Amino acid sequence: MAAGARVIAGGNRRGALFEPTVIVDVPRNCRMVVAESFGLLAPVLVVRDLDDALELADSTAYGLSSGVVTTNLDSAFWAIRTLRCGTVNMNEVPGFRVESSPFGGIEDSGLGIKEGVIEAIKGYSIVKTFSLPW
Repeated sequence: MAAGARVIAGGNRRGALFEPTVIVDVPRNCRMVVAESFGLLAPVLVVRDLDDALELADSTAYGLSSGVVTTNLDSAFWAIRTLRCGTVNMNEVPGFRVESSPFGGIEDSGLGIKEGVIEAIKGYSIVKTFSLPW
């Protein structure tokens, strides 16, 4: 764990199981912040304002999904426009999605393809351009 960081909840391992863990005083460049853990790990970082939070969120090489909690519609749309990721969950639980919607990451998250009904149809389709000499 990063120097100075403290576990305030969880952190215990039982065999292959690792408890959900909340960690505070985490440096911004710590591996648990800049890499995808895909685990129940919640590093808590202090931010100055929304722009600082968005900059921090975009400071990694990953862009699968993000979550924003706000009651300010202008802030919500600013976050949606600014965040470099495949999904922005606004006032929703992490990972919320509608099955018919495209889902997938950008940058080093995912394979550059999206999931979902429309994307599946695209995967089985061939787009062809043609011209006719009239």
